[in-house]
Amino acid sequence: MDRDEILKKAQAGAIGMDEREQQVLGLSFGIGGILMVLLCVILAIIRLVNGQDAYDYTAIVFLYLAGVELHLYWRTRRRGLALLAAACGLVFAGNLAMFLLG
Repeated sequence: MDRDEILKKAQAGAIGMDEREQQVLGLSFGIGGILMVLLCVILAIIRLVNGQDAYDYTAIVFLYLAGVELHLYWRTRRRGLALLAAACGLVFAGNLAMFLLG
């Protein structure tokens, strides 16, 4: 494979962004995820203090965590990440079922 062909493949996979822009995009998603989890935790605490359940907020957080771990596994192929993604997925499914069944 020659140099120009490698460059074309790299540019095709970059969706119009250079490496720095891709890193900034990834970081912004990480910060957004942290803020989303923080909001869910605050809202869940408010619900628990008021004697209600928080299965819906817990399901949101664990689905987010499962997605993050699954993406990391897909990129790195580390088996531990796949197990963690599966565990988070199971916790998500349990909380979703508890929320829906009331």
